[in-house]
Amino acid sequence: NQERLDAKRKAWEEGTWVREAALAHAQKQLARKVA
Repeated sequence: NQERLDAKRKAWEEGTWVREAALAHAQKQLARKVA
């Protein structure tokens, strides 16, 4: 059970990192389009 909790937390943290990276990339694309 503890292993499952650790895996879930790790997956959530990785998912958060992916969303933040995608968001930053999208904002850069948007800024390039505007400029």
